[in-house]
Amino acid sequence: MRLIFVLLPLSVLHAQDTHYWTQQFGNRSALMSGAVVGGASDNTMLFYNPGSLAFLKDASVSVNANAYRVEAIRIKNALGNEADFQSDQLGSVPLLAGGMINLQDQRWKLGYGFLAPVDFNFKGIARADGNFNIIDDAESPGAEETVGESSISNKVKELLFAFAASYRLDEHWGFGVSSFFTVRSHTYNRTLSIYSFANDEAVGLVGGNLIQNVDYYNVRYALKVGINYQKEPWGVGLTLTSPSLNLFGKGTTASNIAARNLKLIGDDRVSGVATDRQAKLKTTFKSPFSASFGANYAPGASTYAVTVQYFSGIDIYNIMNPAPGSFVRPVSIAPALGSNQFLQVGAGARSVFNVALGYEYAIDEDFTYYFSGRNDMSYFDEDLNDRSGIQVTTSSWDLYHFASGFTFDKANSSLSLGLLFSTGKNDRYEQSGSINPSLQEGDLLRGAVTITEASYTSLGVLFGFTYYFRKFN
Repeated sequence: MRLIFVLLPLSVLHAQDTHYWTQQFGNRSALMSGAVVGGASDNTMLFYNPGSLAFLKDASVSVNANAYRVEAIRIKNALGNEADFQSDQLGSVPLLAGGMINLQDQRWKLGYGFLAPVDFNFKGIARADGNFNIIDDAESPGAEETVGESSISNKVKELLFAFAASYRLDEHWGFGVSSFFTVRSHTYNRTLSIYSFANDEAVGLVGGNLIQNVDYYNVRYALKVGINYQKEPWGVGLTLTSPSLNLFGKGTTASNIAARNLKLIGDDRVSGVATDRQAKLKTTFKSPFSASFGANYAPGASTYAVTVQYFSGIDIYNIMNPAPGSFVRPVSIAPALGSNQFLQVGAGARSVFNVALGYEYAIDEDFTYYFSGRNDMSYFDEDLNDRSGIQVTTSSWDLYHFASGFTFDKANSSLSLGLLFSTGKNDRYEQSGSINPSLQEGDLLRGAVTITEASYTSLGVLFGFTYYFRKFN
């Protein structure tokens, strides 16, 4: 058997289309892996714990942080034996830009910020060429020459605008509320074509191709409430985040399936097309309820911090609800199949529990060292693989992140530098569209489904800058 595999460069930025904790926001918060729910001294608390904003002493008008990463993803046997998807990509993502609003009553603090919680971009194309025994030997004895090509493009972005208000109840207690408006955009395109040349000229060429396209945007809202207790050497925080409220959105979903000289039902070979496109459909995207708890302990120059967060599960639902309609042509091939079955785009989430641990050491009043780590469990629901329609998620592996770096403080500014490392692996990754010796004629429209291994590695540099325009009165 001869197998030739060609893979064009895959572009993957931030493999977290099914993760909540891949990105951390702000300088200190990123270097502490998000272990800051117990309290921190900058306006990133509008995201982590709005109750802690009440204790800020600096009017941090601008906090900017960027992560620059080299990332690698490998999906073994993605298209066939020893045909791997391999990605090596350099990219950058802004982690936060925001500030504070100065008020006369210093018991109140108002903060705002723009964050990018999701920035995922996957592009790949592969080709397989080999001899496989696909057609029944009664019609085509021996292995048939088979060619196949597959491409996937998956781009997900979210921009979150946060506005928070916090009130200092007394010397030790703060309470706050944050409003999150999230704009999500998602574009997914997949093509697969597999053709096999029968050894009997009377049978000829058999095969098929699949094209799927999804493009939508959605706007949703969520509310976070938080409390914070500060009394040296302790800081303790608790937050609750509501499930998201769907506001509005539109989208398009399309599918095209073409069969050439295939045995689909019975012993007769047929050719036909199943195709439809529906645009301007209303969209729904959901974020779960979550609860987090954090504690900081600072007995001296060292600070030890922990944050835990639970995210509830979300039952599988449709992002868009396409209308029923004729899908297969000629209709006589499969009159019972409708557009809504093939155009639906499912989503859902299993519950996850994440833990972050952080350590901070003040070398002197201007120089601080950090080391931290966290897990980042995938919320991918494997039941999505069993649904009809279009499956638009890519990652399903659990991630583990580590960060280390320094912060240099000056009179009215702060500079942060750090190293970021992430790794993850899934030994039971379900990969569709594969061409392998188990491929049967009925699989030519979609490829075989195999269980394989997927791995993720990322190494990055964090650069962050904070400028304090003026102190609070």
